[in-house]
Amino acid sequence: QVNEEIDALKTMGIPPMEFLVLPRMLALVVMMPVLCVYADLMGIIGGLIVGVGMLDLGLIEYLNQTRASLTLTYFWIGLFYAAVFGVLIALAGCLRGMQCGRSASAVGAATTSAVVTAIVAIVVATAIITFALNVIGI
Repeated sequence: QVNEEIDALKTMGIPPMEFLVLPRMLALVVMMPVLCVYADLMGIIGGLIVGVGMLDLGLIEYLNQTRASLTLTYFWIGLFYAAVFGVLIALAGCLRGMQCGRSASAVGAATTSAVVTAIVAIVVATAIITFALNVIGI
């Protein structure tokens, strides 16, 4: 809003929500689960390096224990969490961006506010989802 971009979009007849918010929402909902899978794989590989290289575990033993402790249910729950977090991060960023003032200092304040809002939303969503999964026995 600092350079009146949103006003310009409205003047040209382009809905700001569809032009600015929707692409960010879709990008985060799609890419957060991808990032989650990548982080999971890097964690497993890091555990493999430490376990085999420093703790003298056998490679086959590590892989067997890793496979035994991972279930498809937990994998899908992790992807669900990642998608929910993507929605929350996109909503927080877009909300604070749309509410941003028209000065350079307002951009910094809006950025800080978006980060804080996203963190709080993620903590609350984690508590709610974890409680719900616990209630249904997963």
